[in-house]
Amino acid sequence: MIYFIVFYTIFIFLPNNFAQIPTNIAILSTDKDSIRLSWSKPDRLTSIYGYTIKYRSINSNQPWIVRQTNETKIVLDKLSPITRYEIILQAYTNSSHTDSAGPSTRIEAITDATGNVQ
Repeated sequence: MIYFIVFYTIFIFLPNNFAQIPTNIAILSTDKDSIRLSWSKPDRLTSIYGYTIKYRSINSNQPWIVRQTNETKIVLDKLSPITRYEIILQAYTNSSHTDSAGPSTRIEAITDATGNVQ
């Protein structure tokens, strides 16, 4: 009787920008016309080139406002008072930080009626 032992090797190739989701996202403060955010680098990667932040008021037909930074904090300014904003945060690993459909985090924040800081 002859037995064969077969070993399989499975290779999984992940794109360089896989699972680039920033962590510990926090709204540090809100004002009547600004929202201050901070976050941490993604846990699984150390080589982050920067971040794309897209935002707009919720339920509006306005286009997304897009900002880029290589810091882990940003102030979104020139906003309207007492308005709920949806914010999408995405990390990228190279200088071709085009608007992509990669992993992202979505949060909501409301601007204040006055200059109160949270």
